[in-house]
Amino acid sequence: MGAIVLCGGTSRRLGGDDKTAMRLGDRSILETLVASLPTDWPVVCVGDPRELSREVRWAREDPPLGGPVAGLVAGLERCPTPIVVALAGDQPFAGTTAAACVAALRDRPELDGVAARQPDGRLQPLLAAYRREPLASALNSAPHRDAGVYRTLAGLRLDGLAPLGHAVLDVDTPADLDEARRHVR
Repeated sequence: MGAIVLCGGTSRRLGGDDKTAMRLGDRSILETLVASLPTDWPVVCVGDPRELSREVRWAREDPPLGGPVAGLVAGLERCPTPIVVALAGDQPFAGTTAAACVAALRDRPELDGVAARQPDGRLQPLLAAYRREPLASALNSAPHRDAGVYRTLAGLRLDGLAPLGHAVLDVDTPADLDEARRHVR
């Protein structure tokens, strides 16, 4: 298994600052997420390189700020594992659920992927484990710049699982950041 963490967005709803660099206690959002992933997984972060306490590979989507599909394509080039976990870098508590998605996918060979279910029942494609080949095929069949991740991955055979704890909390707004900080405290 390997993980691709997308951390190259514009953070418009948080004033344009890099939300993955915002602090949750003594760690950044990105650091909190990366530290929660199993230590034997190689991790590829797609975005501007920065210092982290864990060794990661860095990639950049083409074009920069080209959206999540472009980010997944760039990450997949640097993550050669047969099972790939796709994560949004603004989900600081996703690590345990990511590992649960991998375990569920291993048990279901008929599936292309397993994703966490959001509170509204939809699958979260950026908190999911995928088999590499079907994921690569779906990504390569779509335009990469500003392509919708839901539409791009719609043809994959996916199942969902209930997330653990605050796994699907993504920090998009000041209220989300406050909630994440409360959870850390």
